[in-house]
Amino acid sequence: MAGRYGAEVLAHRLDAPVIRGERPVPEPVLLDWEVPLYEHGLTVPPAPATPVDRELEDGEVLDFGGGALVVHSPGHTDGSIGLHLPDRGVLFTGDCVAGVGRVMLGVFNVDRAAAQVSMRRLASLAPSTVCFGHGDPITENAAAALAAATLRAPSGESGPERA
Repeated sequence: MAGRYGAEVLAHRLDAPVIRGERPVPEPVLLDWEVPLYEHGLTVPPAPATPVDRELEDGEVLDFGGGALVVHSPGHTDGSIGLHLPDRGVLFTGDCVAGVGRVMLGVFNVDRAAAQVSMRRLASLAPSTVCFGHGDPITENAAAALAAATLRAPSGESGPERA
């Protein structure tokens, strides 16, 4: 996207070295049900090293959507972020939370405990709309769905298809 369309690449300072190819991609700690999904993903070519135009920090405000607040949400990676548009009630969760089958903690986390804390932090923002890195957005009862998912997150053993 950056090379083809001139998109600006933004990343949290903890993920920037990985994106630039200066550090290896950290290996996730997988639950049993995640293993086949992860192994299938290994068939996708690795992303090429990419320059990062701007390194972000928690609490920084980006100039779009009426002011997008950067919410550091480590767990999937050390520098995972969400973006909160408080004036619009919209939350982009990144990979911390997924909406595939149901709202759940995202998969392939390098630090599951940190991801659970991050998920609770994102839920505390009580958004009216939630957009996930994976899955369809929620536009009705989004805050309640996100809050309910935080109660299921500690076990995570059931995966996306089980209630």
